[in-house]
Amino acid sequence: MTRNWGEYNEKLVKRGEFYLSPDFLKNWDEELEEMNEGKVGAPYRFPESYVQFAALWYEFFGLPYRQLEGVLRKLGELLPELEASDYTSLWHRFKNLELEILEPEDKVVAAVDATGIKVTNRGEWIRKYHTREQRG
Repeated sequence: MTRNWGEYNEKLVKRGEFYLSPDFLKNWDEELEEMNEGKVGAPYRFPESYVQFAALWYEFFGLPYRQLEGVLRKLGELLPELEASDYTSLWHRFKNLELEILEPEDKVVAAVDATGIKVTNRGEWIRKYHTREQRG
């Protein structure tokens, strides 16, 4: 199997870029304005793209909500235009979030090996043979 290692390496690097892509900052104000247009009640403070970014970190890294808030605060220190959300707001937005699941561009290959699977525990038949069952 011939592999273009430079291309493969670049794909792996781009995976990391995806997890920390601040692209949502580009249209922050426009997206918020569009979301709040005609909205009844308190206006949204964070655009949908920011919530999706936070949800990605929440799911991928398995962070609890409070730790996620800490990560976003620290990110806000690095990017002054980013306002960090509190964990309760994130929870409310996450439960109503509709994510678009993208199909992978490349084919997915799965290999299954069941040679090490055991259906019983070791020595189970000995315990069953030598142990009297309790009668109730």
